Amino acid sequence: MSEPVEGEIPRMTLRDRDGELVQLLRAAQLLLVKYPVAARATVRSFVAEGRRFAETEEGRAWSETLADSELLRRGRLVWEGCSLNMLEEDDRTVFPSVLLEALVAAAAHANLETLLARLFGAHDGAAVP
Repeated sequence: MSEPVEGEIPRMTLRDRDGELVQLLRAAQLLLVKYPVAARATVRSFVAEGRRFAETEEGRAWSETLADSELLRRGRLVWEGCSLNMLEEDDRTVFPSVLLEALVAAAAHANLETLLARLFGAHDGAAVP
């Protein structure tokens, strides 16, 4: 990775940029659906650690720096695009309501077969890991 230029988004170079990245994101989606309780516990621990850090002087400085960050905005798009925002903080929720809403929306989708083909990677020859 080269030295970052002020105002530019840092870039990482992967061996197979798109293929490897898509495979990792699909694996994250699969883990979330397969192990929602463990995924929620993991994310909750990261959130708790982040909140503790945000209470420190250094954490507040980073919070101000990242408030208008393009990288953070793009990271949120990836997070939401992978459906990782379906994790709920309430421990009593075993099956996230966002996932249920997605299932109902998919069932009502006019082009369900196309949607499912895209979900399982039939459009690019890749199967879900």
